[in-house]
Amino acid sequence: MTDQLNRFGMGARFVPAAALTETDLGPLQQLIGEWESVPLTTTNEGAIQPIASGWNVISVPGGNGFVFEVIPYKENLKFSAVAVQAGNRGPVLNGNQFDQEIFGLFYEQQIISVCDTDFCNSRGFSNGTVIHAETGLFLYITNFNGGFNIARLGTVPHGNALLALGASSVETNPGTDFFPTLSAKGVNLDGTNPNGLGYNDQIIGKRQFPAFNQVDPNAFLKSSLEEIVGTGSITNMTTLDMSTQNPDATGGILNIPFIQSNVTATTMDATFWIENISGGSETELLQYSQTINLVFPPVGSVTPVIWPHITINTMRRMPQLKAMGDTVGSSEGVPQL
Repeated sequence: MTDQLNRFGMGARFVPAAALTETDLGPLQQLIGEWESVPLTTTNEGAIQPIASGWNVISVPGGNGFVFEVIPYKENLKFSAVAVQAGNRGPVLNGNQFDQEIFGLFYEQQIISVCDTDFCNSRGFSNGTVIHAETGLFLYITNFNGGFNIARLGTVPHGNALLALGASSVETNPGTDFFPTLSAKGVNLDGTNPNGLGYNDQIIGKRQFPAFNQVDPNAFLKSSLEEIVGTGSITNMTTLDMSTQNPDATGGILNIPFIQSNVTATTMDATFWIENISGGSETELLQYSQTINLVFPPVGSVTPVIWPHITINTMRRMPQLKAMGDTVGSSEGVPQL
């Protein structure tokens, strides 16, 4: 595989686990390993019951204009113990060669429904059903980066491919009130509210799951974090912000013709929070909030509406993987030397 990659440009090579401590992955180094959804609980009529930490919120064509789906899920998110190093050859200016070096991590994501309601069963998302799979790369870019030090390359079996650019930041003692408000309601292309009776009624009406805020899913991230932190605190936090839409920069989503003609995925915005916790029920968390905007005209209308597809989760590092710096065994499904 490495020999094949070396045929292109400055070449590329895989960096094995044993050499990762000598590799500059920047903020991505904290991601290495395998992550799983954190088990949470809620109180229902005085009884403590388990509740999912991952939630999928999406509007799709059907019914009287659209169908609003809320699906609780569990997730496995794996960042490979093998990195990739690639070089991009640039111009020669005033006798200086401007080349770029990139390091990246392969990732694999699998999301499985844990919903057992009649609605989920009727929609084809019964408990145990795989509802999303994705593979790709997170890249760390240190030079000639246009102001973006991280990038995400992703592929989805539905027929989508994305390039998102972003930046990382670090904060100490951030508290738990840093999540932005996020709306699951549909809007017109110009950002105004859709006309007509019934728009968004399914979303702002009765909750499909009482413990989950389906209008502002980020509110659930905050309550989940507060439950885990308890009387402790987040000592430091690394934030990865990325988007497919950036002024004066490339990036975007590509779709196969069927998707492009029916329910077009136009933009993606995602934020990952890597949190180190002191005094809580977990010592390390990975939380994320992602919105993919889908555009489709409701039934009986020719006016397209932007419907946010939102996924959020609170995850912990799986215990069977060793800490960074130790030898990590090979992981099935990721490139190896």
